Amino acid sequence: MNAKMFNMARRFVSSDSTSQMMLANLTFGNMRSSGTPLILVPGLFGTKENWIRVGKELSQRLGCMVFAVENRNHGGSSMAPSMTYPEMADDLVGFIDWVRKITGEKQVNLHGHSMGGKTVTQLATTPEYAPKIKNLIVEDMSPLGYPLKRAEYLDCIKHMIATDMNKTRDEVLAELGEKVSKVLLYQFVRGNLGEDVNGKAQWTCNLNAIDETYIYLLSHDIRFGVFDGPTLFQRASGSGFLPAAHKNRVEKMFPMVKFAETAWSNHWIHADDPKFFVDSICDFLEEPKELGGLGRTLGI
Repeated sequence: MNAKMFNMARRFVSSDSTSQMMLANLTFGNMRSSGTPLILVPGLFGTKENWIRVGKELSQRLGCMVFAVENRNHGGSSMAPSMTYPEMADDLVGFIDWVRKITGEKQVNLHGHSMGGKTVTQLATTPEYAPKIKNLIVEDMSPLGYPLKRAEYLDCIKHMIATDMNKTRDEVLAELGEKVSKVLLYQFVRGNLGEDVNGKAQWTCNLNAIDETYIYLLSHDIRFGVFDGPTLFQRASGSGFLPAAHKNRVEKMFPMVKFAETAWSNHWIHADDPKFFVDSICDFLEEPKELGGLGRTLGI
């Protein structure tokens, strides 16, 4: 199948939202694609461009349309003063309904990484939303919160806010590179730096809203609700974002869960180990859905 890529932005309204939220997206495949569509939801500072390589490959291998979205307050999506998990789940439901409408499919396969992973667990364990999801995939994220010692982005966000933006994009990147000690964080957030019509640097994300909600995004627990559908949790063994101590909670919330683990990746599995990322998703979506198997062989 020819996996063409389309850059689209659509405006959606959730049933209990008072304002329209636009979610920008890249679409891989075409309207002749068959099968259940797959939606990829990024984490904090994630952009739709982060998914181009794996989005194309997943569309080709699965023979379906693949959609990579941007969360509110990121990139081409709508900006808002808040970004709670229920709000982001509602945004995503609007997008899912649009995908269902244009593809004619009753359900979608839903994937989320990091913050996006917690958003999709919020959505899938909400009873009125769960029937829209056929298969759920969570990339290196727990439904439970993390202690503040895991606040890797906190200093980075402060540096981003304090950066002098009366400079060119290259100058701002050089300044930020000197302040952000963790190379992986620097490489990731730089994708959120653009420039205006005058060539001056500008952030394409809503830094103020992200700064105000970051501790909530990190520490929030999604403790209630169950998703009975087939679920895959992808885990980077050394990242610490899906600790063994959370396994029992995951299994209670997702009784048909399986785990797939890579030892060759940091938190961003889709970028660090794209072969594992694509292979594990394809294997999961193409295999008979039975409880047990893959996850029971892992040490999580």
